[in-house]
Parts: sequence; structure tokens; C-alpha cells
Amino acid sequence: MSTFPIAAIAAIFALLPISILAGRGSLERNALGWLLLAAALIGGSLPAVFELQSGWRAGLAASLHVTTAATLVVFTAAAVLNAPALRLAALVGPYAILLVVLGWVASAFQIEETVAVAPGAWFAGHVLLAIAAYAALTLSALAACGVLLEERAFKARTDSWSTRVLPPLAETEALQNALLKLAAILLLLALATGAANEFFVAGQALILTHKILLSFLGFAVVLILLILHHRTGLRGRKAARWLLTGYLLLTLAYPGVKFVREILIGQG
Repeated sequence: MSTFPIAAIAAIFALLPISILAGRGSLERNALGWLLLAAALIGGSLPAVFELQSGWRAGLAASLHVTTAATLVVFTAAAVLNAPALRLAALVGPYAILLVVLGWVASAFQIEETVAVAPGAWFAGHVLLAIAAYAALTLSALAACGVLLEERAFKARTDSWSTRVLPPLAETEALQNALLKLAAILLLLALATGAANEFFVAGQALILTHKILLSFLGFAVVLILLILHHRTGLRGRKAARWLLTGYLLLTLAYPGVKFVREILIGQG
């Protein structure tokens, strides 16, 4: 067994304890909670570390595992700064496990080794900003899922898993909006540095590709949602659906295009 599958298995086992404890509503801001969070962060980042140990790689497997690591970093920061955010681990943990598994599967279907991309100053900045933006939007989308689950429970007037385990609805919405604003700022910077990198490399600021088009559409949806929230107070299920639409567009732009190229078309 190669080093990478061992890293993926280790990541799954590192993420399981916090996922189970949070899923039971027993995760607290105590010594055990912080220990499990640290283990999830370090262990969940192992596949990304092993993928990138020889340099940046643009393949689907690397994208999924880097997304996992970045999302865990953003979640850890949110949990440190915002007490209720830790309870969102009930959704973050299982989703991180899913990304690790999907990345593992993607690496198995990879036709050839992904060529390491030569980093440049603008490219490196663009990549870091894009990863951070997608991670923040991922966490915001998970909070939006929590909003949908909690609103459904409130409408049904039942004591459901979501109301027992997840942060209170108002705090989940506040976390969703804060992360959405962060994602919008980072995404704007990522698009700007991406255009600058294209200009320096190809002499053209924007080369219209599926990835660029979907990225701008996703950013437009996020921006419209923020404007509607500011002007009309849009919230709840409608806001969550807008957010998830923007997240879907960016998912299609980032790992989605790589999935089509590497798995469906088989170009590696």
C-alpha cells in the first residue's frame, strides 16, 4: 500500500471521532473538544500534504484534498472565534470525510500523474485566494444546509436531530452570512489575480473558458445574495437556496471541470 492511501485512511480515522461526537450533540469547547478538533485538522490535511509534497498539482484528487484541508482550517478558525460554530462539526466532519473518499477514488481513476504546475507570484496568489474563497464558501454552504434542516424542524414542530445538535438557527444564519461575506471578498481577489496572471502569461486578461464562466456566475449569485440580504433582509430558506446555487456553480467551476476532464473524458 502506497503512502497516499495510508494518508487518506488516517484522515478518515482522524475525522471520525469529532464527527460522531458532534453528531450526538456531545462536542463541547473543552480539552477533549479542542483535542479532537486539532486531530481532525492535522489528520484531515494529511492527504493534501502528501499530494503536494512535490509541488502544486492541478488534478482532481489534489483539488478535493486541498479543499478538505482548507475547509478544516477555516472551520477551526471559526470555532475558535465563534463558540457556536464548533457545533457545526456535525456537518463539517462528514462532508470532509466525503471529500477525502472522493479524492481517494479520483486518484485511483487518474490516468497519468498530474504534472506539477510551475508557480509564479500571481499564480501562487491566485491559487491561495481561490482555495480560501472556496473553503469559506463551502463552510457557508454547510451552514446553509443547517439552516434548511432547522427551519424544516421548526415548521414541523418536532424535536429533530438538527435542533438538538446544530447551533441555534439565528447563530447558524449569522455564521452563514459572515462566511459568505468573507468568501465574496476572497473570490473577488481570486478572480482579479487570476485575470492578472492570464495577462502576464498570455497577454489577455480573460480567456473565456467553462471554469471562468462558471466562476463569474457563482460570484454573481453570491454578490446578488449579499445585496438582497442587505436591502431586503433576505434570509432563511430562500437565502440558503441562493447560497447553495452559488456554491454549486463554483463547485462545477473548480472540481467539476477537473472531473469532466480527468474522469469522463479521460485526459488526465
